[in-house]
Amino acid sequence: MDPHTGSGPTQQDRADFEYALGRALADPAVRAALADDPRRTARLRTLARQHSARILAAAEPEYLAYRRLRDTVPAPPARTADPRERLTGWLGALALVVPIVSGSAAAVFFLLGAVLDLSRPHAGPAGELRAAAWTTVAVAVAGALAGLLGLLLTAAWRRTDPAGDPQHEQQVAAARTTWRSTLLERGLLPFLLAGPDDGPGRAGG
Repeated sequence: MDPHTGSGPTQQDRADFEYALGRALADPAVRAALADDPRRTARLRTLARQHSARILAAAEPEYLAYRRLRDTVPAPPARTADPRERLTGWLGALALVVPIVSGSAAAVFFLLGAVLDLSRPHAGPAGELRAAAWTTVAVAVAGALAGLLGLLLTAAWRRTDPAGDPQHEQQVAAARTTWRSTLLERGLLPFLLAGPDDGPGRAGG
């Protein structure tokens, strides 16, 4: 259907065709022509699907305009370095390094304290080692909390970044609406109102 892109309708386009077909079959003029006969309606729906290429051709200029806009990805805006990202980077590094180093030191201090505690003459140094071990545990916990804070801040700041170009998205939505309206008015309604047995080439497709 699209000589410029070399590809036919996408899954989204087919869904739009089905949407427009449903609207066309619900049109009062079409319902009156079919006398609200479910069998005739089902037959006409099948015929419309079989002749979709011909129906789509009636709105091809609008489809091409919509397709060009949809396939054009706007360039993202230039992104300046944010000092907050440097801060969260440091917090992430601290969260990785500090708990590992502090945890290892705490384990060594606890082990030495336990060994020295076996000998009563060294009870004083053992207590100091245990105190140092608890201090390093506190440092490890603080480092992990700092890393968690950095992750939360990064997620919050990135959530505020623009996801895309709102103007381009509005243009795509407007072009899609125009194409679907034209497909309905110039393609589907004339086809359906012509009747399932009328029109040249209707039997052979």
